[in-house]
Amino acid sequence: MLRTIRNFALALAACSGMTATANAETVLKWGEHLPQCCSMYAAAAQWAVDETAKRSNGELKIDINFGGVLATVGEIPSAVENGVIDMGNLVTPYFPDQFVINNAIPFFWPQPKSQQQLGELMLKWHEEIPAFGDELAKYKLKLIAVRPLPPYGLICNKPIRTLEDFKGKRVRSYGVALPAMLEALGAVSVGMPDVEAYEAMSNNILDCSAADIALVDAFKLNEVAKYFIDVPMGASWGHIIVMNTDKYASLTDSEKKVIDSLKGDHLTELLKLFRAKEDELKAQWTADGSVEIIKFPADEFLKATLGSPKVQAVRDSWKDRAIAAGMPAADAERVVNEINN
Repeated sequence: MLRTIRNFALALAACSGMTATANAETVLKWGEHLPQCCSMYAAAAQWAVDETAKRSNGELKIDINFGGVLATVGEIPSAVENGVIDMGNLVTPYFPDQFVINNAIPFFWPQPKSQQQLGELMLKWHEEIPAFGDELAKYKLKLIAVRPLPPYGLICNKPIRTLEDFKGKRVRSYGVALPAMLEALGAVSVGMPDVEAYEAMSNNILDCSAADIALVDAFKLNEVAKYFIDVPMGASWGHIIVMNTDKYASLTDSEKKVIDSLKGDHLTELLKLFRAKEDELKAQWTADGSVEIIKFPADEFLKATLGSPKVQAVRDSWKDRAIAAGMPAADAERVVNEINN
C-alpha cells in the first residue's frame, strides 16, 4: 500500500512537472493600430511574431492584435507604459512634444536619405546616444524595432502638375515638418491620422493625403483618388516598436536575446516587403490605368520648400528642442549633421 501511494505521488509530481513545463512559455501582448490586411508594417510584424517563436523554440510567443483592438494609435504609448499591452507601435510623429528626441528625423522633410539609411541611423543612435533610449525610458518604453517610412508622395483626387495647382489643396498631414512643407507650397495642412484619410477623402474633406505607394494600397486610397504626385520629399520617420521596460526586465536572458536579435533583421525584412510591394503596385497602376503617377518637377518642389523660411525654422528648431529635453549639445549637433549629410 505504501509503495502504491509512493508511486502515485511520484507520478503526480511528474505530471505536475510536465504541466509546469508546458505552461512555462512566455506570451507577450502586442497592440497594433494598423489592420492585418495589406500593410507592409503588419506583414513585418507578423514576421517578427513568427521569428520570435522560431528563435525561442516556442518558449517565447507574441500575441498580436491588429486594427487598434487593444489601443488606438493615440493610446498605444500610454497603454504600453501602463502595462495594458506589453508591446506596440509608437508613431513618433504623432507625438512631437512628448518624444522630441526620437522625432529628430520628422523635423527634416524634405531630405535625401533612403528608407534604409534612416532605419539604420535610428538603430545606431539608440546604440550610441543615450538620450534616445532615456527619453523612451521616461515612459517605461524600450525600442525593439524600427519602421522608417519609404519615400512619400501625395495621393490626390485631382492632378497636380504645377506649383499653382497646390494652391488651396487640403492635404492630410501630421507632425511638424510636413505641415510647414505643405504650407510652403500653398496647400492647406489638415492634421489627421492615416486611418482617417479614406473617409475624409470620400466626404470631400481632403483633396490629397501624404502617403507612400504601399500606404495608398493598404488604406484603399486609390478608390477615392486617382493621382499619385511623385514629389522629392524623400523618406522620413514612421514608427518605433516599443516594449514595456518592466516586461522586458522580467524576461530571461535567453528571451531578451531573442527580442534583441529582431532589430536589424526586422528592418531588412521590412525593406524587402516594401520594395516588392512598390514594384508590384507601380506595374499594376501602369497596366490598368487605375492611378496616374505624376512626376512633379523636383527643382521646383525643392526650391519652394527648402527656400521657405518656415521650413528652415522647423529644421533649425529641433536642435534647441532636443537640448532643452536633455540631449547634450554635441550629440544634437551630431544628429543634425548625420541627417543632412
